[in-house]
Amino acid sequence: MSPEPLSLPSRIALRALRPAPAPVRPTPRAARWRVTGPADHPLVRHLRRQPYPAAGPEADVLVLGGRWPAGGAAVLLDAYQRAAGRQLTLVHGGAGGGSLLRGLAAGDGRPVGTVALGEPTPAALRRAAHLLAAPSAADELTVAADGTVHTLGWRAAPLPGRAPRFAGATVLITGGLGGLGSRLAVALAAAGAVPVLVDVRTPDDAPPDVRRMLTLLRRRCPRARLLTLDLTDPAAARAALAGLRPTAIVHCAGRIAGGTGVRLGPAEVDALVAAKVATLETVLATVRAKRLQAVLTFGSLTAHGAHPGLAGYALANELLHRATARYAATHPRVRCCTAEWSLWSGAGMARQVARVAARQLGMVPVPVATGVAAATRLLAALVDAPPDEDLPDTLLVCGERPGTQGAWSGRPEGVPGVDAALVVPAGGDLDTAMRAVAEAAAGGAALIPDGTAGPGDPLLVRATVTGDGVDCVVRSGADPDGPALRSSRYRLLPAGT
Repeated sequence: MSPEPLSLPSRIALRALRPAPAPVRPTPRAARWRVTGPADHPLVRHLRRQPYPAAGPEADVLVLGGRWPAGGAAVLLDAYQRAAGRQLTLVHGGAGGGSLLRGLAAGDGRPVGTVALGEPTPAALRRAAHLLAAPSAADELTVAADGTVHTLGWRAAPLPGRAPRFAGATVLITGGLGGLGSRLAVALAAAGAVPVLVDVRTPDDAPPDVRRMLTLLRRRCPRARLLTLDLTDPAAARAALAGLRPTAIVHCAGRIAGGTGVRLGPAEVDALVAAKVATLETVLATVRAKRLQAVLTFGSLTAHGAHPGLAGYALANELLHRATARYAATHPRVRCCTAEWSLWSGAGMARQVARVAARQLGMVPVPVATGVAAATRLLAALVDAPPDEDLPDTLLVCGERPGTQGAWSGRPEGVPGVDAALVVPAGGDLDTAMRAVAEAAAGGAALIPDGTAGPGDPLLVRATVTGDGVDCVVRSGADPDGPALRSSRYRLLPAGT
């Protein structure tokens, strides 16, 4: 009797993930270092007081402070080029930059590392010095004041939400003439809000679908406004936004540039950062916080992991998250959240990236209607939540195909790690299962086998996307972390084949 056919995933739902520190115990390694950074930085002083090792791996070290500096892209790109074949380790006190560094290295296969150093205690400085030649990782290592080290982990969480009832509340939407901003405006208007759209473009510059959204918005909320404004110009923003007292801000502004194999220069990276971060900082500095209850910023999961070709866009989203967190720390009465999304289908900036590049990130697309509804409910939760309710300040939202995720590894789709898993029933077609899981992990991309090895009695199949390869591993369901019983590697077919 032939086994029942394996049903392939189809319906897409949302998975919400909250960050959670994951302790690690890296092996200390003495490095022969070359350091670039301010002479008065505690780590630089600590290194120069230590005896220089006679032997050991060579590492270039770039030290940054608590804020991303003006011209930071040029500094990091220059350090990356000068490191040549040596490892480059970025150490910062909150400035960030690891996403840019990891994205560059993912395209070149070069060794890099990122260390976030909090309070520079003696224990933390000793530990950081031992991490300068740590093996490359998809996430940065964070050193606490007591010298312990953790990296970024994720745990599944319910997607927060309230029934969206805004009852005349003013909601400022940056990037309002984008595919996401315009659709969110319509959904918020339907829930009773009065949207104020801000965009550097005019309606005449907008695509037909956005113009249709504007027509619908005017019908649903005649009080809705559109301000044509360059938010990278603080003086113009102050003049245009003076007197505005929004209840909430939704930040959708930004740009995307890149694609697999594309290398950006400092000017292009700076423009991407300005479009995402400078625009937010201008709005937050201009709008009075007295009536402000919530800030929801739209980021991307590219801020995490290592994404070749999208390094500049990843940096912009990493710095967006850091800017939102800084504002939240100084305005505790305002509920702030950065929603870091996977690829949206039919709207959003990421859909402009070549589809093969998006598939290589392992992204399952977020349907527009599903994503807009989730974002509207999330904003309602931020506005209505009582002070003691535990709402996330960062939330990663992925698309997923129910039935394929199986035992989850704790990492989101699109970040190196397990992207999809499936339990295969006894007598099931293993080859079909492995291919189905690989295609689910790769977002439905066409695949070709690239070698198979090892017989076994499989129960659990997992797939991992790395660059243009998809690795499938079969393990016993009774021992999902045990030795592999069988493995297969697939390669993504080039577009058009």
